[in-house]
Amino acid sequence: MAESLGLFLIDDEDGHALLMRKSLERAGHQVTMCRTGTDALIVLGHSHPFHLLILDQKLPDMAGLDLMRALQREGITIPVVMVTAKGDQDLAIQVLRAGALDYITRDDTLIYLAELPKRVTESVTRHRLQQKNQLLIEAIESARDGIMITDREGTLEQVNGALERMFGYARAELLGQTPRLLKSGLHLPAFFEDMWRTILAGSSWQGELVNKRKDGTLLSTSLTISPIMGSRGRLTHFVGIYRDISERKAMERQLFQAQKMQSVGTLAGGVAHEFNNLLAGIQGYATLGLREEGASEPVREFFQFIVDLSERAANLTRQLLAFARKPALTRQPTSMEKLLLSTADLVRTSLKIELEVTIPNSDPSDPLLALADANQLQQVLVNLALNARDAMIQPASRPVAFRLRRQVVSGRLPAFPEDIPAGDYVILEVEDHGAGMSAEVLAQALDPFFTTMEVGQGTGLGLPVACGIVQGHQGFLTIDTEVGKGTCVRLYLPRLLDKHVGTMDTPPAPQVPEPDHPAGRRILVIDDEEAVLDVIRRFLQIGGHHVSAARSASEGLEVLEKEPIDLVVLDLMIPREDGTANFRRFRQRFPGIPVLLCTGLAEANQAAQLLRDGAADLLRKPFRMNELWSAVNKALT
Repeated sequence: MAESLGLFLIDDEDGHALLMRKSLERAGHQVTMCRTGTDALIVLGHSHPFHLLILDQKLPDMAGLDLMRALQREGITIPVVMVTAKGDQDLAIQVLRAGALDYITRDDTLIYLAELPKRVTESVTRHRLQQKNQLLIEAIESARDGIMITDREGTLEQVNGALERMFGYARAELLGQTPRLLKSGLHLPAFFEDMWRTILAGSSWQGELVNKRKDGTLLSTSLTISPIMGSRGRLTHFVGIYRDISERKAMERQLFQAQKMQSVGTLAGGVAHEFNNLLAGIQGYATLGLREEGASEPVREFFQFIVDLSERAANLTRQLLAFARKPALTRQPTSMEKLLLSTADLVRTSLKIELEVTIPNSDPSDPLLALADANQLQQVLVNLALNARDAMIQPASRPVAFRLRRQVVSGRLPAFPEDIPAGDYVILEVEDHGAGMSAEVLAQALDPFFTTMEVGQGTGLGLPVACGIVQGHQGFLTIDTEVGKGTCVRLYLPRLLDKHVGTMDTPPAPQVPEPDHPAGRRILVIDDEEAVLDVIRRFLQIGGHHVSAARSASEGLEVLEKEPIDLVVLDLMIPREDGTANFRRFRQRFPGIPVLLCTGLAEANQAAQLLRDGAADLLRKPFRMNELWSAVNKALT
């Protein structure tokens, strides 16, 4: 059964209007009649149920064409069929251009009445198709993704505004071209052969590719190509949908970098702990060898070499620990201006690096402060200055730049290797105008031991250690680089609003006393490493103490139950035991016995908490004999 349409007929000739109404009602349509254009505007100005307006060109108060234009000015959208008593080709063209769906001429034989219902239905159907097409066009134009429609050969027949913006080409520049215009040259021919083989077989293809914009820059996109089948089931066109995934790719790189750094940092921390245990034994035995009275001068020289090399190895493990973000930090309110200026003097005088220092006009009432370990941050700046010097193209046209500034980040700030969250930051910048880094080098720049220098000319720990130290300050390190133009490394440190600035000077090293032989205190040493246990025992015995040894906390508690002990030296990193829990067990059961903690690896927060909980001191492996004596004397005082 044909659809019943709601029709609005405007005609002042009653006879013709009645005939048209009867013809349309016999076809099952509902007809409402009106005689003037003014009345029609009033009726149509309100919500109406009409599917179509049937309009006579000659009305008593206005022409039908004028009524159509008035409806358009009022924003009233309703499809129109124009009916006239006399055919006029020029008028027909004007009416159709004005938006009418059909132009019907009344004839004296009234044949038009028989065709009227059919032409009305066709007009409504055509209007609905036009609306759907317009909706599809608007939807395509409103899409965020770039859309293109091509013929079977890939020639572009239609594109949307998003595609123009995405690749920088105007529509006229794209139509008639093929997507080869966007090729970056980074994909092998087999990549595109597989794509064409898939879509010509009638299947959709989806993948990721790198395209080239009009300005030559590259853009990472995902592309979905689907075949369009004609009415006979034959492939006629393709539709391709491009999505800009450059932001997602950047986030993936950041996530990968963060996961890699976390994994390597965990590994580095574990290696550093084991290495420190070994170094404690090596350095300890070499120190004991130096004390042997019968040793010849060459042997003593060899032992001294071992001690010195052990110190260098210990420094390397400290850098590994900094990379693993487990540095021992002593943080206090620090003026970033004083830190930068003092480091600049050091770099100029000691490293002979030409520097350009930029510091904002300081406000004494609002200094740029950070809660920082000044020595560690100075190490970071020195490492970055050395990297900058080595990156400069010789002869250097511009000096290395040190800069200080403040920035309030309101939203996430995109950066490598991770975005900067919102916050108030003090920023230290080190910039060079050297060779810069390629994408491949940048991806590995924060890996420990990665270096572009010749073998033996660098450890590859400068940037990784800097990153670890900055993250230990709850800050962020970012790298901005371009091949041939240089590199800028920025340190984002949370700004401290407390106006009480602590001194930046490092406290003088305490004078280490010689051992007090008559002391004869009883000391329990707990460590799982046999060599370390033996070295500490020998050191303490040289210091005049009586030493008991245990290789686990349980063994140590048994010793404490049987023997009077004045001091416990407890290793925090005994395998399969929790060092913090062990310390608290000793404090709970023997609160009067001081506990000196000893470890090859301790996070700053953990060490600080244990010291607050009553630990006598924290001794880090490897240590010299006089450092052990000093810590023991302090704990026994």
